[in-house]
Amino acid sequence: MLNKFFTKPLELKVAGQTLKFSSVADFEFSVAGRVAVPSKKITEMVKFSPDQLKKEAKTIKEIEKRFVNILSQSIEDSASINRALRELDPLIFSQDHGWREIIGALNEGDDSYNPFRRIALVKYMQYLSARQEIIKYLYSEKKKYLEETPGLAETATDSTKFKDTLILENTIFEPVAGDKKAGDFERLPKGEVVTLTLSPGTEVDVMLSKHHCKLLADGKVRFIDQEGRRYDLKEGRNIIGRDTVSTVLIDPALRDVSRLHLVIENLDNKTVQLTDMSSHGTYIPAKYLQNRSNW
Repeated sequence: MLNKFFTKPLELKVAGQTLKFSSVADFEFSVAGRVAVPSKKITEMVKFSPDQLKKEAKTIKEIEKRFVNILSQSIEDSASINRALRELDPLIFSQDHGWREIIGALNEGDDSYNPFRRIALVKYMQYLSARQEIIKYLYSEKKKYLEETPGLAETATDSTKFKDTLILENTIFEPVAGDKKAGDFERLPKGEVVTLTLSPGTEVDVMLSKHHCKLLADGKVRFIDQEGRRYDLKEGRNIIGRDTVSTVLIDPALRDVSRLHLVIENLDNKTVQLTDMSSHGTYIPAKYLQNRSNW
């Protein structure tokens, strides 16, 4: 777990200014304000055609995959994030909110900057998720316009017709009305570590996108998948997803579940750390995210 308070202070030069952060928590608070999409960017996206929106969504998805791999590797080897970020083309990062400069400045430091690098990458992924949400909304609105405009749907080309549920292999997912998001569930902050302490006999509902699973503590920590199958989680790192390397392999037909969807660190068979890496989210009861312990 990263220590948010007792880490070497950080100085970054961004946009001609020197920014000083006394702790990881200080840095996290600062960059948390950079996850929203600027109004100028939204204005640009409003003008996009459906094809342009799909292209933008696909690009974000490919970038996101690379970042998920970097974060996944950093869980096992914290030093790997330094090397991985340096190998990326700086142009992969948006200039919105000075993100490109922030990452560039972090790349000038040594391994002592790794806790800051991880937080920066997590928050940038949340910024990308915010962009994806806007794309989903704009795509949906253009779809409704196409359907509601007499004669337009009939004349649309294949490239402008819309699917009802999935586009670009789950880049955008339209959840069913009345699903978990309308209840007492809350989405795990993407890429952030959320720690849960489970009392004996505790069951925690876990939604992988729209699929209902559970965590059970009964001397061991067990994961119960959407079909009711039980899996003993080993101590240390466990992967939940569609990839064949997963500890718990989810049905490959469930395309809204990511290949690397959720990482569960089983610390001592009663304390677990959850890290969401997915496109469509992992949801747990909101009470577990109140006053949560991260990193």
